[in-house]
Amino acid sequence: MSTLNRPGWISALSRPLGNQLMLVVAPHAANPLMLELAARLAVEQPLRVMDGGNRFNVYPVAKAVRRRTAKLEEALGRITLSRAFTCYQLQALLEESPNTSNPTLLLDMLSTFLDESVPLAESRRLLGQCLPHLRRLAGTAPLVVSAKPMTPISLERQVLLDTLEAAADQCWELEPVPEVKRQMELF
Repeated sequence: MSTLNRPGWISALSRPLGNQLMLVVAPHAANPLMLELAARLAVEQPLRVMDGGNRFNVYPVAKAVRRRTAKLEEALGRITLSRAFTCYQLQALLEESPNTSNPTLLLDMLSTFLDESVPLAESRRLLGQCLPHLRRLAGTAPLVVSAKPMTPISLERQVLLDTLEAAADQCWELEPVPEVKRQMELF
């Protein structure tokens, strides 16, 4: 897995994306950067967004689109959004998603797999069923998946992140932004 800082991530994904499965592991599932990527892609072409962690917020996407084009409604109209609230729904969503030539972003994929009411063995089984669909979708268009690093409370489920990393063609881990810098960005 390559470790990148924020400028490195932006540089890596500013190039044309190839048909492959790309995984980004970062705090908050790299949500601000994934929304920025959604805006960049939606300005150029249709985009499918699958949300596994209820992280898609159209407001920052709209702000990022406005920085790129005056055709806000047109760009936002290119985004197709699907949400999954359980790991079962995410597995079904991936299974039912047709191949397309348009990129797909899958936000916070593993969030639903961390549900304590779902036994680890069942989460592993469902993730295993998701992987062929991820590969299938990535075979026809770029697929960028985001995930969070495991917290101490969910370390027993680290195997899920390891499995996802092993399936990806490219993996990036984003360096956390130091707290002092994060506070300075507010001003």
